[in-house]
Amino acid sequence: MPAGESEQASADLITRVEREARAVAKLREHPSVITILDVVRDGDLPWIVMEWVPSTSLAQVLRERGPLGREETARIGLAVLDALVAAHAAGIVHRDVKPANILIGDDNRIVLVDFGVAVLESEPTITNGPIGTLAYMAPEQFHGVRAAPASDVFSLGVTLYYALTGVAPFTRVTDAATVAAVLQEHPPPPARADQVTSTILAMLDKDPLTRITASAARSRLAEATDRSRVRVGAPGAVDRGDESTSPISAAELARYGESRSGRAAGLLLILVSIGASVAPWTAEVFTDLPDWLRVAALFWSVLLGCWAVAFTYLFSRPDFLSIGPAGISYRCVGEDFTLVWEQIRSARVVDDHLEIELADGTQATRYQPRRTPPMPAAGSGLVFCRLTDLRGASAAGIESAIRSAFGARG
Repeated sequence: MPAGESEQASADLITRVEREARAVAKLREHPSVITILDVVRDGDLPWIVMEWVPSTSLAQVLRERGPLGREETARIGLAVLDALVAAHAAGIVHRDVKPANILIGDDNRIVLVDFGVAVLESEPTITNGPIGTLAYMAPEQFHGVRAAPASDVFSLGVTLYYALTGVAPFTRVTDAATVAAVLQEHPPPPARADQVTSTILAMLDKDPLTRITASAARSRLAEATDRSRVRVGAPGAVDRGDESTSPISAAELARYGESRSGRAAGLLLILVSIGASVAPWTAEVFTDLPDWLRVAALFWSVLLGCWAVAFTYLFSRPDFLSIGPAGISYRCVGEDFTLVWEQIRSARVVDDHLEIELADGTQATRYQPRRTPPMPAAGSGLVFCRLTDLRGASAAGIESAIRSAFGARG
């Protein structure tokens, strides 16, 4: 607590922290919103327990790399807009969207964090006056208007303009000059005019009544995004077919990597196999082995060594699920499976499994000899994968991506 705070001010701060937890808990199924695991009290202070996201903030990426390309900017905008649409539907306005509150995960996941000043529409505001970062606040907030979804759209527009051009459009030397710029100045259009830049400028409309909505902005960015493969924070990254190193397609609607428990189990199997393969020769240090036992030990070491190589290969090719405009791709136990949308009649999540009904039932037979998913379900159906095998996968997120893909195809 800041020194010298009154009892009422301290209580207000604690209430705000606990409100943050309640707000984000409503969005725990969304892959682009930080997950709240628990809220605990230690003495008189609350602590929020959140998922750990190995990542770099967008603010740091921009400091280190400078402006981003259009595809990268659009991909970040799409993910944050998805998060905001979900938050607004739950009655939550973030009120502090800015580069420092957007994380670029090491697995390329985009995560919106710091709902500490969020407003639940069902609750009164705790503080008087505007809250947020001046250069990213919407003009109406300086006129005493309660923050609304349109305010978040403006803040994200400022963020994306900065990401694309490398120039913070309203940041000035003094706070007063910054506020005046937000209220009166219009940033110059980026050098290259296209649908990405026109969408960002529409998000910067001073009038919240005519400003583009989050859902409309998301649709326009999705249309403008091409299929080139990019990786935020790693210029020049090359696609090597490996989920841990390959970038995510800018046109992908959702991508989920292997769960941490699966990765941990794979690493454990590698270590156990290596340890077991060298165990007989470790024993020979302490005692001489007869020739026949050496032959058996050699056979044992070769067998376990082969297992270690196999586990290492699988560990280097982690499982993933990708949903994009072209179709659905899935890697399981080193094998890649792909279905284009023309092959798919419907897709849904049932009992923690993604099930796909094929447009041509005869095509399901080609999966029958495989012992790994996807396996035939009933008739022309396939059980494509389990959500628990993938980090961050949720029924809501997958079904939303599938709906978006089908919608994009008309």
